Amino acid sequence: MSEVDKASALTILTMEHNTLQMIRTATITDATGRAGHLLTTISASMIALGFVSQVVPLKVLLTLMLVIFSALFLIGLATLFRTVELTIEDVQAGLGINRIRHVYGDLEPSVRDVFVRQIHDDTLGVEADGGQTGWRKTRRPRLIGTTLGVSGLVNLVNGLVAGVIAGSAAGLLNAGLTWSIVIGAVAAAVVFGAFGVALGRIGRRGLASITTRYPRKDPN
Repeated sequence: MSEVDKASALTILTMEHNTLQMIRTATITDATGRAGHLLTTISASMIALGFVSQVVPLKVLLTLMLVIFSALFLIGLATLFRTVELTIEDVQAGLGINRIRHVYGDLEPSVRDVFVRQIHDDTLGVEADGGQTGWRKTRRPRLIGTTLGVSGLVNLVNGLVAGVIAGSAAGLLNAGLTWSIVIGAVAAAVVFGAFGVALGRIGRRGLASITTRYPRKDPN
């Protein structure tokens, strides 16, 4: 490749690198903002219920909790699926940056040892670049639907909200305090686990279509 071709390629790659970096910044900002709004809404609802609980009977309070937390769960689901989409987009952009960084090294091999971030676009490279070290045997990173990111946090919060809904419903059916707590805990665990598995599959499908070009085993 001539010097002119190298300069043109470097300009194109730099522009694409900057674009992908802006995408990552936008997705992270959007995801954290949505999660923050969800937590703020839940906090405000709990404060309001705390004031109401001082002046209404238990049955009325449980009914209010059932209605309000059902609405919060729907809001949480919308937040969850959007943060999953944003997480997929963020991982895709990070994968692309790793790939571009690899080409930088091909254009000028002397700079390869200077890079702190990863230059491989396989699972290990993307995981290492994202601070993860697990899931070694997967084709693509399992970063969706776990407690390791914003989507995982939202999923955890949704599980807790589902637990409150189930516990409130059990209380209205005169299940007693102990059984209401047990039912709520089981519901929270089931919802968290079920959505975690489902979102993990969604995440892998969103990333599986991307072909690995520069795996870690590449001798270059």
